[in-house]
Amino acid sequence: MSPIYYDLSEQFLSSGVKFQYYGIARTVMEVGYELARSPADVRFVVFSPAHDRFFEVNPRIGADSETGVCDPNIPHEAKPMRIRYSFPEPHKLRDALYPFLQAFAKRICLKRWERAVPEGHVREVDLSGQIVVSLGRPKMMSDYLVALDKQNVRMRFFPLLHDMIPLHEFSHPRQSMFARNFAHDNRIVIEHAEKLLANSLFTKTEIEHFAALGRLPDIPDVVPTPLPHELRKVDEPIEVEIPQTPYLLGVGVMTGRKNLECVLEAMLQLHNTGRPVPMLLLAGAHRKRTVACLNKPEIAPIRDKIQLILNPNQASLRLLYQKALALVIPSHMEGFGLPLGEALWVGTPALAAAVPALQEVGGDLAEYFDPNDPNALAALIDKMHTDPEAYEAVKDKVMRNRAELRTWKDVAADIIAAVSPHSKRV
Repeated sequence: MSPIYYDLSEQFLSSGVKFQYYGIARTVMEVGYELARSPADVRFVVFSPAHDRFFEVNPRIGADSETGVCDPNIPHEAKPMRIRYSFPEPHKLRDALYPFLQAFAKRICLKRWERAVPEGHVREVDLSGQIVVSLGRPKMMSDYLVALDKQNVRMRFFPLLHDMIPLHEFSHPRQSMFARNFAHDNRIVIEHAEKLLANSLFTKTEIEHFAALGRLPDIPDVVPTPLPHELRKVDEPIEVEIPQTPYLLGVGVMTGRKNLECVLEAMLQLHNTGRPVPMLLLAGAHRKRTVACLNKPEIAPIRDKIQLILNPNQASLRLLYQKALALVIPSHMEGFGLPLGEALWVGTPALAAAVPALQEVGGDLAEYFDPNDPNALAALIDKMHTDPEAYEAVKDKVMRNRAELRTWKDVAADIIAAVSPHSKRV
């Protein structure tokens, strides 16, 4: 059987702490950990924009990793400057000047690499005809696919797509350009894919829907490989203080599609009707628009009930889940919804918007509400907060069904099966 090359470029190329523990970067490192421990012949690679080549790396796993799970084992100082390799539409001035900008960026990337990466630490690898699995963002994948096309390198490419949300044109400060770039990047990824993986059944239907509309190119087979519920326990210092009063937890909840507005309106409804209002802890990256929303005058009556927890590590996040009254995830749309699965994994009740991906993750273990109806959410919060019998019944149901929840090992097994149908599960 041919080896499987697993792409860790997302972790190498991503910038900032906010990507370390959440979303796509989290998925890349968790599956990388399980693949490294599997009996399959899996090797690990990163793409270097300094060389327009892939290099094989020896990732750090478990306690040896800086994340406590998996990282590509390349010094942070080598992280390249990233600029796009292609654009959706031509632009005369940009296209005339861009080669000079690319050359300048490449020189900077090469200097960083030469200073930071010891000789012999990695080795260049030719991926022509090799099985390559990538769970990164399409914009990262499209860059190296364009670079490899210029070198006539064609891989057997198996990318996982996480969502098609930007094609719905939800409100976004740069949505028009963002959506065009997103569609462009996904087009490149799909055109190079031997088979597509999808992080949920919902995302599979989304891919097929937009391909049928012509917003995406013709697609190969799409195999759902749903993400898990598991929240891995890691050996990291806990860096948060847990409130002594009951609190709701929101992970990555912000304004717009993530629908923080619904939670705030529900809390105001409880306040205005004389019902007790639990605290709300918002864990995730710093977002100016979230802070601006919380500083609005109408939020003043409940502002002292809201606390921001910036970029908690995985151990801290786990404790936040465990001690929470309930998770609240009010999104209008998700591709999967990792926080919902993670809350259920540690036995914490979850209040989730009644949208397809979240219902797929939560099954009959979560409590659902209309994301456009803050009053419905307020009623659920009130029940969780003030009805001990109802709360314990929900919590007991979650705990009794924990054995049925999905793990990262399951995801790795499904990926191996998708790229090599005759292989055994991990």
